Amino acid sequence: MTIRKIPITVPEMRGQHRLSDIYYSDMDTDKMSFTKKEKIADLNPEALFADGFDDALIGYDASSFCAVYDYSKCLKVLIARDDKPLWDMTLEQAHEYMEFNVVSAYVGDFTPSFVHTF
Repeated sequence: MTIRKIPITVPEMRGQHRLSDIYYSDMDTDKMSFTKKEKIADLNPEALFADGFDDALIGYDASSFCAVYDYSKCLKVLIARDDKPLWDMTLEQAHEYMEFNVVSAYVGDFTPSFVHTF
């Protein structure tokens, strides 16, 4: 099996000329897929992610390539995750947890963003 390095231009970059290094082998590349996290990490290797909120990841910021999460989906993740007899998290509790423990946490230049959608 041979592995060759093929530089590709990322089309979402809107005219910018950043190259992404992807390694392909002789395998069927049509079946290769990348997770949202992998795509963002390829654009910004220093991007940070919110643990446990993979289902709420909706994209990345166009200027800093930081992860962007849907706030409402994060609430749903919290309520579903904490569906345990010892801790029944309500919508209000999930909102409070998000505000104090997730949204307000600044962990550096590449801290993820949380957006409210219409």
